[in-house]
Amino acid sequence: MSSRLDSKTQIWRLAADLGLRASPSPSRSIRDLAIKRIKVIATKFQCTNLTTLLSAVAAEMGTTFVEIHSDDDLRRIQAEYVGKGEKAFANLDDELRGAGDFAITIRRIRGEPWEPPFVSAIDCRGGKQYRSYFSKWHELAHLLTLTPQMRLVFRRTHSEAAIHDPEEQLMDAIAADGGFLRDFIATHPDSAISFDRIQQIKEECCPEASTQAATIGIVKALPLPCILVEAKLALRKHERVGMQQLALAIAEIAPSPVLRAVQVTVNEAAREAGVSFHRQWRVPSSSVIARVFAEGGPAKATEDLSWWTTSDGSRLEPCAVVVEARKGWDSVQALLLPQI
Repeated sequence: MSSRLDSKTQIWRLAADLGLRASPSPSRSIRDLAIKRIKVIATKFQCTNLTTLLSAVAAEMGTTFVEIHSDDDLRRIQAEYVGKGEKAFANLDDELRGAGDFAITIRRIRGEPWEPPFVSAIDCRGGKQYRSYFSKWHELAHLLTLTPQMRLVFRRTHSEAAIHDPEEQLMDAIAADGGFLRDFIATHPDSAISFDRIQQIKEECCPEASTQAATIGIVKALPLPCILVEAKLALRKHERVGMQQLALAIAEIAPSPVLRAVQVTVNEAAREAGVSFHRQWRVPSSSVIARVFAEGGPAKATEDLSWWTTSDGSRLEPCAVVVEARKGWDSVQALLLPQI
């Protein structure tokens, strides 16, 4: 992500507004600044877990979280703050109407001097409840990177328009950094890593987080090399483009989707060990991932990264990996643990 973001003018401008020294990787500099601020807060408030860290950062950044669990909650919160002269809350129902609108932070204009200057409304209705933990950290990411130019005034997060916005993508990265800060991930370098162990860490460290977000965040924070893969039937990029252009093509000549690694998370420990992995590569037919997709699972096996190849003959460097795979509805999630 960083390399893509580093080419965006918006990210360079944000780094400059934050007073950061010019760098080939402004996105990394901004993330490092946010992490440094989070760690200072953790020390100041003597935080012992990610739950207390979330509360401490919110307090230090001057925001109050209000959770919306029902339409009645929404109307009550609107009435409360509009009654206090905060007219921006009159549009709260519109701002959180979309399926992809998860949260919004509003700067108060009528608050008392002792009250936090911001309110972060977190939509927990229906399926949005599973994103509430990440949504809170996304809002905090904006406040952690607030500039003298007051970039954040009335911010909607995770909306359809924001998905491709470079700054919103960077806030997601900062949210993942803070929400699953390595200092608070309770694991030991010698402990065995598995989906069960990751779930245990989640319950110990960040029970409010969704299973999906926690799994990705914890894998990134692990001190041992680890790769998280989601595999499902998919076309290659040029095949997807071709299908769009030939939407009326007859089925006999249309390309067929095959099992591919559509989402990949390679943690820092793996990268430091020289291990690489790539999205969209075809899952080897001999892999336990392919077997679990076809037959169900879970299952575990020892394999080699060199099994992964592309149509042009490219392949990953040889490296023994323990693979644990489990079947989802239309995909397989797998942990690949390099034996280094």
